Amino acid sequence: MKKSITEAAIEIFEKEGKPLHYKELTKMLLGECNLSGKTPHESVRSKIGDYRFKRVAEGVYALSEWEQYPTARLAKDIAYDVLNNFGKLISLNDLGEEIFKERIFVGSPKLVARNAIRKDKRFYIESGSDLVGLVEWLEEDKNE
Repeated sequence: MKKSITEAAIEIFEKEGKPLHYKELTKMLLGECNLSGKTPHESVRSKIGDYRFKRVAEGVYALSEWEQYPTARLAKDIAYDVLNNFGKLISLNDLGEEIFKERIFVGSPKLVARNAIRKDKRFYIESGSDLVGLVEWLEEDKNE
């Protein structure tokens, strides 16, 4: 009987001893477990999203127990911390540059920052500018 995707993935990570991109892992898993359909790599990616694995870079995963590989944070969480530390409005481009200090993303700093804060209710862009702030600052101003 073939192993589950999760069991086989754990064995491959232990054998390789390093983080792997989920598409590379998928190639290694073929024949080891039941992978079928048009997008087996998406099946693998969904299975390695549980607590036994962690994302260490875009599309790259490792075993959760491997402390030498920190978990990659989302750009929106990095952006929140940057704004919290700055304590004032900053431009999308400057925010993107600060995000890039922690992680590399595809695209210009301004584009990465805009995408990071899009649809996240913690952020706002000041009307008529490209300055970004935290919504909680607006609420604090109302209470003062």
